[in-house]
Amino acid sequence: MSFKVAQISDCHLFADKLQAGYQGVNPYTTLKAVLKNVALCHPDMVILSGDVSAENDAAKGLVSYQLFSQLWQHSNITAPLLVIPGNHDHLDSLNSELNSSAGWPLSMSAGPYWKVHGLNTKTDDTSGEISAFQLRYLNEQVNLYPQQNHLLVVHHHPHACGGWMDNHPWHNRDEFIKHVEQQRQIKAVIYGHIHQASETRSQDCVFMSAPSTCWQWANSKEFAASGEAPGYRIIELADNGLVDSHIIRI
Repeated sequence: MSFKVAQISDCHLFADKLQAGYQGVNPYTTLKAVLKNVALCHPDMVILSGDVSAENDAAKGLVSYQLFSQLWQHSNITAPLLVIPGNHDHLDSLNSELNSSAGWPLSMSAGPYWKVHGLNTKTDDTSGEISAFQLRYLNEQVNLYPQQNHLLVVHHHPHACGGWMDNHPWHNRDEFIKHVEQQRQIKAVIYGHIHQASETRSQDCVFMSAPSTCWQWANSKEFAASGEAPGYRIIELADNGLVDSHIIRI
């Protein structure tokens, strides 16, 4: 048996749902199409790994979260939703509109054999950082549920991607990776931020990023977008701790 997770990321919704962004992509339209496709996969859980909003202004950001809520409510997806913030998000509005004021870190059960932990790596700029409190929280959770497998959700990329997005890393990624490697029950770390699909293995853990639901970034040394289509990641969490995954583009 397995537990099916759909990971969406980097929606970058504007307050104006008619507004387009890079390469003329309208993030409202592409997110609507992605959610429609996700519904056909009948996931057991949907995870949104940050950057729901594209707005720097807090008031406009609130509107973008309300637009996401409307799309979600009309998507026919019945699975629970776990949302973490990205560097573009406004914590208070995101928390109140999409997260039931639970805050972060946030943990959910993924069937009887898995725990999912949503973390906050947002800082005051585009880079990321994970707090000592959250690392202690993870230790407590793994020690509390030692027989279960654990999946972590962050926004910033833990491993360098080799492209221009490495200019927007997180400060203590090495500490985080060391922590993951020491906790053998942590089987997967998923993230967004880089607007591209990637997969890296470290010890017994797989690190995976998802495409953006709107425009995609090229993995080049200089800033560039790629011609790849919007998409999302499907993750199958097996009862025995194995992880299988693939990308779906629309």
